Amino acid sequence: MEENKNDIYFKWGLTAVAVIVIALVISLIFNKLGIIATAISTIISTVSSVLYGVVMAFLMAPVYDHIGRWVGEILSSLFPKWKKSDKYAKMIATLSCLVILILVVFALIMMIIPELVNSITNVISYAPSGAENLEAWLKDILNKNPNLEKLIIGNYLDISARLSDIATTTVLPNVNTYIKNLSSGVLNALGVVVNIIIGLMVMMYLLNMKTTLASQAKKIVYAVAGVKIGNEIVTEARYIKNMFEKFIVGKIIDSIIIGIINYVFMAIIHMPYALLISVVVGVTNVIPFFGPFIGAIPSIILLLLISPVTALQFAVWILVLQQVDGNIIGPKILGQTTGLPSFWVLFSILLFGGLFGIVGMIIAVPTWAIIYRTISRLSEHFLKKKGLEPDSKHYMDLDHIDEETKKYIKLE
Repeated sequence: MEENKNDIYFKWGLTAVAVIVIALVISLIFNKLGIIATAISTIISTVSSVLYGVVMAFLMAPVYDHIGRWVGEILSSLFPKWKKSDKYAKMIATLSCLVILILVVFALIMMIIPELVNSITNVISYAPSGAENLEAWLKDILNKNPNLEKLIIGNYLDISARLSDIATTTVLPNVNTYIKNLSSGVLNALGVVVNIIIGLMVMMYLLNMKTTLASQAKKIVYAVAGVKIGNEIVTEARYIKNMFEKFIVGKIIDSIIIGIINYVFMAIIHMPYALLISVVVGVTNVIPFFGPFIGAIPSIILLLLISPVTALQFAVWILVLQQVDGNIIGPKILGQTTGLPSFWVLFSILLFGGLFGIVGMIIAVPTWAIIYRTISRLSEHFLKKKGLEPDSKHYMDLDHIDEETKKYIKLE
């Protein structure tokens, strides 16, 4: 009996020490949060080229697998006794992925750059007339709404004075800073280009090594965690990989379709900057929920310089296109990939977007789906362990659970 009491006291003491240590670690992390964030940022910037390669390898892995399998079958049928057919199939698949990426980037550049130059030229040439059209449109609205005219004219001088004050006290004294920031931006852009080139080389290595790396990772997992827990880890890792692959690849396909539909619509009704705006809409559509609106804002501003009516037509069209994508095209392509309710989709995008910016918004939905699934599985595990029902329907309108019979008592 005395030994049992000693065991209990020992466990209590051990638990108290563990809680204190965890509290101290959490406190230290929060106190040093700025230093940790800086260190993480430095590490990420240092290995950014490798990260580019990992992302490109992840996106091109399905293409690599299909091409490698197809070329391998052809070589095996043509040369049945050739032992190096698999090696050459992998080499051809890797080169094909590299060529596809280069062609895609080249095609985007050839589409965007001439259209962008043309758009800037047109904006500069049409800016005076566009401003006059906008002014005439506003005057027409104000003439029909005297109260609105009084409100705007009453605040016009105050707004003008404030803008003039900002220009003289803030903008002009900081011209040198803006030039330095522009120069550093150009250097950063060059750094990104270099990182992408290195990333392409990293991608080629990873595509050829992915099977070996996966087998080595599994070996380490089973060596450390054992068979039972190792099987769980491998299963979860496979689920995570499939989740990201299906969602991101599906979202890219969905965005390409949306960009094409937008271009066809704008070309049919003869809207200006159809190609440039369609590329912007397609690229930003990769961001769930908010993507179409992020792409629409600069496009509407650009069209507003040409014609307010055209800008309004485009705004209405984007709303229609977003509804079609969200209710028809997106579900057909993505299906129930994540299984998340709409609220959690919105919540995850806001959370990860606030923490990690645009990249966070792109990875938010699959990442939160994994967290959501993990929490669900853990709660089910602990409920079963306590002899309780894991299905949520048993907790609808629940008042309490009887402690002795474990019966679910509903609210009256």
